[in-house]
Amino acid sequence: MLSALQQRMDRFIARRNPATGHDIHLHHRRLYILPTRFGYLYLMMLIMLLLAAINYSNSMAYVLTFLLTSIGIISLWQTHKNLLGLDIRMHTPKPVHAHQPINMTFTLRHDTGTPRYAIGMQYAQYPPEYITLPPEQPRNLTLQVTAARRGQYKPAGIVIFTRYPTGLFHAWSWLRFDVPVVVYPQPDFSVPASESLAAEAQSQSTVDTTDGDDFAGLREYQPGESLKHISWKAYAQGRGMLTKTFQGHAAPSLWIDLAEMPAASLEGRLAQMTAQVIDCSRQGRSFGLRLPDQHIDQSSGAAHKAQCLKEIALYQQSDLNAELAIDE
Repeated sequence: MLSALQQRMDRFIARRNPATGHDIHLHHRRLYILPTRFGYLYLMMLIMLLLAAINYSNSMAYVLTFLLTSIGIISLWQTHKNLLGLDIRMHTPKPVHAHQPINMTFTLRHDTGTPRYAIGMQYAQYPPEYITLPPEQPRNLTLQVTAARRGQYKPAGIVIFTRYPTGLFHAWSWLRFDVPVVVYPQPDFSVPASESLAAEAQSQSTVDTTDGDDFAGLREYQPGESLKHISWKAYAQGRGMLTKTFQGHAAPSLWIDLAEMPAASLEGRLAQMTAQVIDCSRQGRSFGLRLPDQHIDQSSGAAHKAQCLKEIALYQQSDLNAELAIDE
């Protein structure tokens, strides 16, 4: 019974608060408001005062009752107004590794001339963060949550709320953003990238350069080259401007292959691949990625690293729109 009621409530909320990749504007249909515990106590007190005024026909008791009632009504209106008209934008979070904090940053703004006070935002059971918005001045607010496992997810419902000014009423709205959150596997550095993973032909490759260990010969000087590499002895012999070259060994390119990882479980092998991608990127080495259904050519650089880590994170994930799993 309770689960069926919860499902109906979830569908009702989803219909009224569809996920979006754009700004969310808090209009009347998006806002909800109910009394807090103190608000219910306040209401009970007003009822008791009204009964006492009727029983004793006391005009001052009537005045006090109606005065406190008007304060409650004004508080209801002000609490609702404190959220009404806000625009909220969610920025795409930077990818993180599993069990690391994700920073979800939001930009809040409004176009009215009055400040908005004590606005809170909360994700799941994490402590809320509060912000005050000056008139027509955007402000950023960051919620930090911890990712539980690898994959690509969408953030679950985020709550924005306020109890300003009296704390008698709680106004809130659910925010659902169609923003991807990518979580890489937690790296396992127990199996470092080794030379045995390199192609045999590449491991023997050499390259001619002006810096190296073994002298390779002379070549014609190219405009713009450093003067320290010029062979002044050859120049003195009348042979013209020649540049000294040396032969060095090129760092072998690696293939990071899921089938080569020694861990017993799939998640363990993906964690070892993640660590090797990080190691190769730190060393500036060229590497490629091999998964059963994915092949990424050898390359290097930050963009290549991010592409490889994302492919590892998304491996065998069937639902890319699942709600973000978090550590409690």
